[in-house]
Amino acid sequence: MKNIVLGAAATLAMTTTASAAEWTYAHYNQPTHELHLGVALEMAQDVEEATDGELTIRVFPSGELGAGPAQQYTRALDGIADVTQGLVASDTFPLPRTMLMELPNLFDTPQDAVDVLWENIELFEPDFQGTKVMALFPNNPAALVLNRPVSSPADLEGLNIRASSAIGAGIMEAWGATPVTMPAGDLYNALQTGVIDGALIGIDGINAYRLQEVASHVITNIPGNITMFYVVANRDSWDGLSEDVQAEVLEVTEHALSMKGADAFAVSGEEAIEAINASGNTEIVVLTAEQRALFAEPLPAMIENYLEQVSAAEGFDAQEIYTAISQ
Repeated sequence: MKNIVLGAAATLAMTTTASAAEWTYAHYNQPTHELHLGVALEMAQDVEEATDGELTIRVFPSGELGAGPAQQYTRALDGIADVTQGLVASDTFPLPRTMLMELPNLFDTPQDAVDVLWENIELFEPDFQGTKVMALFPNNPAALVLNRPVSSPADLEGLNIRASSAIGAGIMEAWGATPVTMPAGDLYNALQTGVIDGALIGIDGINAYRLQEVASHVITNIPGNITMFYVVANRDSWDGLSEDVQAEVLEVTEHALSMKGADAFAVSGEEAIEAINASGNTEIVVLTAEQRALFAEPLPAMIENYLEQVSAAEGFDAQEIYTAISQ
């Protein structure tokens, strides 16, 4: 009888082990980055706890499963990793509906953007056919980092300002500046040598790339844009989970994981403000309501033009989505 009980226990252990799954999670950020610490590792821990170990996640940072942001979505589609984390505007795979979240003057905090997006998630789901969305969230609203004070769009007339996306470039043109495209890693030298006059970038990015060392002013409270990030799972990997495990995973992902991403950026933004102030080299300028209104004035025409272009090129009603997220 004892042998029978032991045999049953061994069989149960083998069955439990066989049914457990391990996913891989790939991203290109360094292990010290807020998205590694506050999103990737958090998802791995939360999923293991929620599923009682039936699903575990091994995180591969620093581009170990593929370098750079450009192919992250494709890596999830092709199953190079079960989960990938990426930057919407930098990915070669188009996510045009999700890009609408980056239109200017919509959100004051990353948490606000997360709430609005997940209240309207059905509008964005067509972008993600072939994967399962685990999280969608932005960084902090953009600031302007320059080597001169700025209080109105007239002060930007003719300046070369780096923008990270087509939307960012449209904002710069609306404000009279000349948009410049370059990797964020090149900003330090470009600002230091005068190749560019400034950059439109989240305040957390200013600190991450130490731009306070080579710029005299950071302009905040501008009606700028956010930058969207995603975490997606390979569809076959997702479909391979039982319905119970899927339900447990969804409890700790989607809105919950997105808010963790937003919170991580918010904390990073607060740390950036402290670091910029501590540098003694750069003044943080908060636009007044009247000054902000001057920057907001030319944006509706830019937004209307962008919505028309996207609708014509992509075959969906971009205005419908914009209306939903701007209420």
